[in-house]
Amino acid sequence: MPADVLRRVQAMREAEETSGSGISTLLLLARDVILLLKDLAVDPRVSRGDKLFATAAAAYLVLPIDLVPDFIPVLGQADDLGVAILAVRRLLNAAGYDVIYELWRGSDEGLALLLTLAGVQE
Repeated sequence: MPADVLRRVQAMREAEETSGSGISTLLLLARDVILLLKDLAVDPRVSRGDKLFATAAAAYLVLPIDLVPDFIPVLGQADDLGVAILAVRRLLNAAGYDVIYELWRGSDEGLALLLTLAGVQE
């Protein structure tokens, strides 16, 4: 494993040991990710194409018309989740580590988790 991944995993383990409520930690992380995505949407260092892709993905999630209807168990929600993950990963990778680090408002552990899940390299 690369050193940066090991460092991120260690930071996440330490956060698990010191965190209080898992739900409150998750809600704080969600808030920080939403703020980061908002900041990336207006940052001039992120390409217009990547911003448009994220906007199209958000529209797909909000509109009632889906490729796989939501009334189909599991698959109906899986396509929405896949679109959201793809859009967020693309936006984060387009922004790059330095921009994300500069705009991140949350904890170091939350940033490490987000970067690991998105596959962003330092």
